[in-house]
Amino acid sequence: MQYACILAEFFGESMFPVIQIGSLSFYTFGLLFGVALCVGTYTFLRYFREHGLVVDAPILTVMLIGCGFAGAKLDNAWVIGMHVLHGHPFSGSMAGFFAGGYTYLGCLLGGSMGAALYVAWARLPWLRTFDAMFCIAPAYALGRVGCFLAGDGDYGTPSTLPWAVAFPHGLVPTAVRVHPTMLYSSVWELTVFLVLWRLSQRQWQPTGRLLALYLIATGTGRFLVEGLSRNPVLALHGTEAQWVSLGCIGAGAGLLVCRRGLLAGRPAALAIVSRSKLADPVTRARAV
Repeated sequence: MQYACILAEFFGESMFPVIQIGSLSFYTFGLLFGVALCVGTYTFLRYFREHGLVVDAPILTVMLIGCGFAGAKLDNAWVIGMHVLHGHPFSGSMAGFFAGGYTYLGCLLGGSMGAALYVAWARLPWLRTFDAMFCIAPAYALGRVGCFLAGDGDYGTPSTLPWAVAFPHGLVPTAVRVHPTMLYSSVWELTVFLVLWRLSQRQWQPTGRLLALYLIATGTGRFLVEGLSRNPVLALHGTEAQWVSLGCIGAGAGLLVCRRGLLAGRPAALAIVSRSKLADPVTRARAV
């Protein structure tokens, strides 16, 4: 507990929203956001290579980063417009649009749309390709660390826990100790990634299982963390992120239910194959 208090005191009083190198200023969130995009792209490409999915790396990289960036900007403009500009999204100037921030949910949705466009264009198997979605988790974790270092205002509610921190020098300062919800999300996503990456190394994996498990896991984690957030309520006492999280959980659960053999694993799939082979007259005759 004592060490947790020391760390909380150090980080809470030592935010790094801007790094000054000579006459140049670098925003820590922007730097971590860029690193996160690179890490996410690398993780995706490595997964594809290890699982025999042939992709055009330069084109896929451009589509993921471009669509993810556009989605993050558009969603940020929408959130600001609805909650700050009183229901008038995209009413600011173009300069303000590009100077504004980013949102993870927008990046995830935009990147997913970019990936879908690439899968359709390259004629790749949909579920097998989207099983790699959990590879975005390390990028998300880094992005949330960037939010923490910048103290950009998406921290949680006041807390008296030993690891609660204040952000007196953050982009959105507060002297009150609050839940570092950004770090909660980072730890959760890294744990989910490590578990699913280990699972993906098995010799056989039912198509769609990794995608379903990630949707359920990331949705559950984000929904719980949002319970400690200060984000504005969208509808029925739920924030935007919580509603998106429920959608992810529902989609993942639906995928597990609809896809036969996903929960049962290889034995179920082999049983289906065996039955289909026995249905063939020649195979049935040989079996007899």
